[in-house]
Amino acid sequence: MTDGLWWVPSLIVFGTAGIAVAVGIRLGAARRRRLGAARQDALAALQQQAGITLVRTDDLVHSAEDEVAFAAAEFGDAAVKDFARTVASAREQLREAFHLHQKLGDETPDSESQRRRWSERIVELCTEIDHRIGEHTANLDARRSLERNAPDRLSELREAITATEGQVPEIESTLGRLASTYAPSTFASVADAPTRARDALAEARAALAQAELRVSARAASSEYLDDASQHLLTARHALDGVTRTASGLDSASVELTASIGRIQSSVEDAWSQRDTADVPDAVNAISAGIAIASGALTRVSDHSTLPDPLARLDLLSEAEFRLDSALSTARSRKQRIDSAREALRGALFSARSHLGVASTFIAANRSRVGPDARTRLAEAERQLALAEAADDPVDALDIARRVSRLAQDADALARYDAGPRNAPPKH
Repeated sequence: MTDGLWWVPSLIVFGTAGIAVAVGIRLGAARRRRLGAARQDALAALQQQAGITLVRTDDLVHSAEDEVAFAAAEFGDAAVKDFARTVASAREQLREAFHLHQKLGDETPDSESQRRRWSERIVELCTEIDHRIGEHTANLDARRSLERNAPDRLSELREAITATEGQVPEIESTLGRLASTYAPSTFASVADAPTRARDALAEARAALAQAELRVSARAASSEYLDDASQHLLTARHALDGVTRTASGLDSASVELTASIGRIQSSVEDAWSQRDTADVPDAVNAISAGIAIASGALTRVSDHSTLPDPLARLDLLSEAEFRLDSALSTARSRKQRIDSAREALRGALFSARSHLGVASTFIAANRSRVGPDARTRLAEAERQLALAEAADDPVDALDIARRVSRLAQDADALARYDAGPRNAPPKH
C-alpha cells in the first residue's frame, strides 16, 4: 500500500464501528419501545382485572349479607356471629378497594408504579375477601346438609310468600299516590316494582311446588328451597325500593318547604347587606346573587307541573351557594360559619337523598352495574362520613355538596350501565 493511502484501513475500521454503534442504538431504542408497550399492555390488563374482580367481589359481599340474614333466620344469630363479623370486615376492605379504584379513574396523573400498586392491592383485597367468605359459605352449606328441616322450611316459605303477595296491593297504592304527587321521573326506577315482585313471587311458588314434590318423595329439596328463598328476596327488594323511594320523596318535600323559608330569609338579609355595602363590586355581586336566588324561589314554587322535590332542592342549594358567596365578602368569620351551619342541614339532606336514590338503583340492578358507578357510590359514602364528622361547618358544607355530585354521577353511570332490563350482566 502506498504511503498516500495509509489512512484507508483506519477509515474502514472506524466506519464499520460507527455503523455498528448506530445500529446498536436503533436496536436498543426499538427494544425499549417494545418493552414500554409491553409494560403498558400488562398494566392495562391488570387494571381491567382489578375492575372485574371488584365487581364480582362487591356482588359476593352483597350476596353474603343476604346469606347472613337467611342463616340467622335458620340457625339463630349466635350461629352466624362470626360470619356477620367477616362480612362487615369485608365491607370495610371493599371501601378501601373502591377508594383505590376511584384514584385510578380520577383526572390526577399517576405514575405507572402507583397504578400497578393500587391495582395489585385491589386484586389482593378482593382475593382475601373471596377466600374468607368462601370458608363461611362452605361451613353453612355443610351445616344445612345436616340440619335442614325441609318440611318446616316449606311451611315458613309458604307463609312468607303469602305475606309478601299481600303487600303488593299496598305498594301499588303507594305508587298511585306518588303518581299524583310527584313528577314521574322521581320514581321511574321503581314504577314496575309490583310487576317484578309478582313475577318473582310466581317463580318462588313454582320452586316451592317442586320442593314439596321432592319432600314428599323424600328426595333432596334444598336446591328448590334455596331458589324459592332467592325469588322471595327479589320480590321483597322490589317492594322495599318503592317504600324507600316514597319515604325519600316525602322527606325531600318537607325539607324543600324548610329550604324555601331559609332562602327567603337569606334574600331579605341580602337586601340589607347590599344597601349598606360600600364597595361597588360587592353591591353588584350581591345584586346578582339576589337575582339568582329570587329566580330559583320562583321556579321551585311553580305549581303548573308535578314537582321533583330533590331537583328543586338542588336548584335552591346552588342558588343559596351563589348568594352566600356574594355575601361572604361583607360578612365576618362568625357570620360565615353561622350561615354555613344553617345551609349544612339542607346540603346533608340532599347528599343523603342522592345517595339513597343511587344505592337503591344499584342494589336493584347489581348484575348490570359496572365498577365505575359502584366506585362513585363508595366514594360518596366515604365523603359523607367525612362531612358528618367535620368540625368546621364551612368544610362540611363543601364536602356535602361534593357528595351530592358524586352520588348523582354514580346514579347516572349505573343507569347507563344497566340499560334495558334484558341487557346481559356486567362482569
